[in-house]
Amino acid sequence: MFLGNLPGIERIMFNDIQAPYISLITGPPGSLKTGTALTFVSNYLRQTGEFGLYCTIEETVDSLMRGASSLGLSLPQNLQITDFTELRRDNDEMDYLKFTKKMIQHFKRERGDQFSVFVLDSIGAIYSLTNVDEKMRRTMFNFFDFLRSQNLKCICLTERQVGEFAELDGNEGFLADGIISMGLDRRNGKLVRTFQLEKMRHVRHTMEKQAIDVGPNGPVLLGPLFD
Repeated sequence: MFLGNLPGIERIMFNDIQAPYISLITGPPGSLKTGTALTFVSNYLRQTGEFGLYCTIEETVDSLMRGASSLGLSLPQNLQITDFTELRRDNDEMDYLKFTKKMIQHFKRERGDQFSVFVLDSIGAIYSLTNVDEKMRRTMFNFFDFLRSQNLKCICLTERQVGEFAELDGNEGFLADGIISMGLDRRNGKLVRTFQLEKMRHVRHTMEKQAIDVGPNGPVLLGPLFD
């Protein structure tokens, strides 16, 4: 799902993931997390003809699609985007993970093995709506276990400031198979967006930090950054 679906990634990743697989895309605001996730998923689904579900907690579908358009991304028809913004307004006690499970089960019944890709944007938004305690950590463990049981290639987005450990608010850094770390570096007085494969189980890869920018058709890896 990653190889061949983000220009330049073949320089740092030498074999692809196999389902079930859960990857985190982490980073601070403005680091191109959503754009990178959409690039991977859109290009993969366009090539394979499989079905993907993108759930956004914070943004409306319209906002997400306008953001994709501003990056030069064309979203395929076989990517279903759904947002929880109306649910957030109407249901203060909403169990978002339980609702997400039911939605995944619905599309699995409807699409079968053609439903192969799931994106959650974002874990941080779910945490902001609940208490992060031991119960929530167990719930997240069970949710990741559920995702694997559905044989999906999953991307979960979450906020992460520079220097923070991968476990973030819960245990998801330990639970995930892969961590893609996005960042913002100051170079020669300018902010540069960065991309790094921090962790990828079962995948040969380098950990070189790469510069990433927006090309005519979405994000592009430009090459390594050296200190």
